[in-house]
Formats: sequence, structure tokens, C-alpha cells
Amino acid sequence: MNLSIEFLEFPLCIKNKILRIKNITKLNIEYIAGKNIVFNNSNLGLNEPHKIIISNNTQKIVLLCYDNDSNLYNEDLSATITITELTKIINTLLEEISN
Repeated sequence: MNLSIEFLEFPLCIKNKILRIKNITKLNIEYIAGKNIVFNNSNLGLNEPHKIIISNNTQKIVLLCYDNDSNLYNEDLSATITITELTKIINTLLEEISN
């Protein structure tokens, strides 16, 4: 089966929202762009979400986001993560670094 993979550009608006969080630059942040995967000669396709991996030396959090969606989701898509919740998580990760 032939596949076509389209690599997407990571949304700048999401990146800017995350970088506005106070002291987040003290953590490791990795942005991984998503993909659109199309099965040629069919009407099937997959959308792989963009990933944001935020970590300190001991813990990490993986967030997912989709094109044309300003929401952030946890790794298993069971909950939406707001910027306020993300700020609390970031502060917890930062506290572990300072201790």
C-alpha cells in the first residue's frame, strides 16, 4: 500500500502562548511537528498531532495539539489542558529543579 506523508508546520500561535509562561525557558522544550498520512487510492488518512515535550531532569509532560485547533491535550487525549493549568504544571516542574 502506498502512503503519502505531508509534514506540517508547527503552529506559531501555540508556540508563542507557551513561551509567554513565566520562567518556562528554564525547562527543556521540544516541538515536534505533526503529519498528515494519506493512504493512496483510498479515502483513508491519519492526522498525527503536533507534540510539545516539556521536561526537567526528572519528569516530562507531553502535550498534543492539532492544526486549526487552539486547544492543548494531554498525551492520551482524555483532557484539555488550559494555559492556566499548564502554568501550574510548569511551576511544579520548576520547583523540582530548584530543590
